[in-house]
Amino acid sequence: MNIQMQVCGLIIILLILYFYKRQETVGLYTEMLFRRAAYMCIGCLVLDILSVIFIMGRSMLPDLLVRGECKLYLASLVGTGYAALTYACADAFGLMQVNRFIKKMGIAAAAVSVILFLLPIGIYHEGRTVYTYGPACVATYIGVVLLIIATLVYTAKRGNRMNPRRRRAIRTWMGIWLAAAVVQFFNSGMLLVGYASALGIVILFFELENPEANLDRSTGFFNARAFTDYVKYKYDSKNKGCCLIISLENAHSSDIRIEHMEDILAEVTDFISRIPETKRFKTDEKEFSLAFESREQMERAYTIVGNRFQEEWLAGIENVNPVSLQPYYLLVPDAKVAGNAEEMLGYIKYFRAHSMDNPEEHTLAIDADSVAKKRERDAMLGTILQAMEEDRVEVFFQPIYATATKKFVSAEALVRIRREDGSIIPPGLFIPIAEETGLIIKLGERVFEKVCIFIREHAPEQYGVEYIEINLSVVQCEAKSLAKCYSEIMDRYRINPAFINLEITESASILTRKTLLDNMRALINYGVSFSLDDFGNGQSNLNYIVDMPVHIVKFDRDMTQAYFENEKAKYVLQAATDMIQGLGLKVVAEGVETAEQLQKLERLGIDYIQGYYFSKPIEQDRYLEFLKVKNVS
Repeated sequence: MNIQMQVCGLIIILLILYFYKRQETVGLYTEMLFRRAAYMCIGCLVLDILSVIFIMGRSMLPDLLVRGECKLYLASLVGTGYAALTYACADAFGLMQVNRFIKKMGIAAAAVSVILFLLPIGIYHEGRTVYTYGPACVATYIGVVLLIIATLVYTAKRGNRMNPRRRRAIRTWMGIWLAAAVVQFFNSGMLLVGYASALGIVILFFELENPEANLDRSTGFFNARAFTDYVKYKYDSKNKGCCLIISLENAHSSDIRIEHMEDILAEVTDFISRIPETKRFKTDEKEFSLAFESREQMERAYTIVGNRFQEEWLAGIENVNPVSLQPYYLLVPDAKVAGNAEEMLGYIKYFRAHSMDNPEEHTLAIDADSVAKKRERDAMLGTILQAMEEDRVEVFFQPIYATATKKFVSAEALVRIRREDGSIIPPGLFIPIAEETGLIIKLGERVFEKVCIFIREHAPEQYGVEYIEINLSVVQCEAKSLAKCYSEIMDRYRINPAFINLEITESASILTRKTLLDNMRALINYGVSFSLDDFGNGQSNLNYIVDMPVHIVKFDRDMTQAYFENEKAKYVLQAATDMIQGLGLKVVAEGVETAEQLQKLERLGIDYIQGYYFSKPIEQDRYLEFLKVKNVS
């Protein structure tokens, strides 16, 4: 009997399924489709072997039974082709979505199966060579080849929406199967089609469906890739579930030795492995994600985890001090807050990055409120980008008064964004988002360029202005190209660099001291001066004044107002003023709102005054009119 190839193929698939079943699977729809294709292939091989056996023993069996079994085998070939097509379509049409194309092909496959049962079939048996032929076989070949071609065409047309490895594996399988079908059609004694289908299952297993590819080797939990696939599957299946993410990043003191950290992770892994009613994923080096079917299951697990982390770790190891951990938790109580998997994965990535923004709060929920804030943030980001594209970024100026000359000798340039309806967006709404996304660098360059254009076109020095102050954000101070970029802009508009004063903050200098100092030295050598903004609202104030090459120190509004409200603050500001001026630096007091405050600060010897008493930030045309009235007339 020529069944060696079929037996080999059957043994291979049974071995594949044996190793497949030994490992836990994620529970994806594609895994179910793979098992269906494997079982269909097993059935096809078994029926192929039985058809050979029945033909060999047809003298002892009813002819109707032999022919019926042979046709059943042919129908299984069509079923295997259809199983391959449905597996190929899993990516592009949604895991649980029944596509019209799949329905039509399913109807076509069923019709071919019915037709081949109605058509006659011939049986050839001579020695060890047996095979079937006739109209039923021709119909089967046509149906299978059409399914193969349909699958190949599908992977060509929809390939950009498929997993590249799935696309490659499906094409390889279909190519092998098509070649085997052609060979067997012209050489009926070579029964290769069943074995070719077995090779296809082997390809799918090693390329895509090996459960070990979804496992994290250090913990035995599912890995980050499996988590992504699982989230996509849950959304496609309309059964979204819940999630608890536990991050141990920055959850412990920095003096823990590396080998002890490995022991901690091993102990945490053992604990998490015993949490019931969950699928466990290790989604980062020190992060575990637990997926649940219901919110109640998640809340029970959250309580169990929280109680355990109240206790110490490594308590039972000799010569090792027990360790307390304070993990950060990210809760997804209802995945319906996101419309699709990509949106949810984006939320997880975003909130994971911001989970440690508040060290006092270790639990963050991705719920309707937080998602609404995230969407507002995204909408504002889009508004910023659109405003920059449509040139709706404007510069307002707040005049600065010199107590010595009684003139407005400077102004602080402040960025504003105008909505399409003409209203102004408060800077507190867009500046934090621009800083978070890094967009503040381009926004800052735009503001700086607009200030240079203003200076070039309106020559404010003719009205007594000596310099313009422009803010630098923390993110801008991190840019090594800052000095080069700003120098090029000043060169482009032929601006005297002495007319530019850049404001830095204490937070900027502590985060990026070396880069900031390099930029400051380059720009100072070019002719630009610097101010230290928000003095009294940062860290190590006196050190910054000593270390930073600034010419002006600005008291922020809170410090200025405290001078009038608090006796201690009064002495602090007075001492700070004497010290700063003793170093040869100038002092600006921000936030002055009344004539009485102005008079007291003048008596104190403050060099420059800025605040609403004189003017709020105003558009450049109104600023020019202000100068004409206050300085010229």
